[in-house]
Amino acid sequence: MEESWSRTVTVEGETYEVRFFRRPFREGLEVVVDVRGTELRLSELGLGERALLELASARIRDILQRA
Repeated sequence: MEESWSRTVTVEGETYEVRFFRRPFREGLEVVVDVRGTELRLSELGLGERALLELASARIRDILQRA
């Protein structure tokens, strides 16, 4: 059974839902966030929830600056 939960993050005035997944038999977490119609997926071993939120925020910021 897969464990999942959501958090929100605000980047450059826009709020995004960051979905976390912890799957059985795999280490670490995976996050999925929809950034203006583009699905961003990040999987990291050894990082906690807070670190993944910060990484997701940085990647969202990069995507927004390129748009």
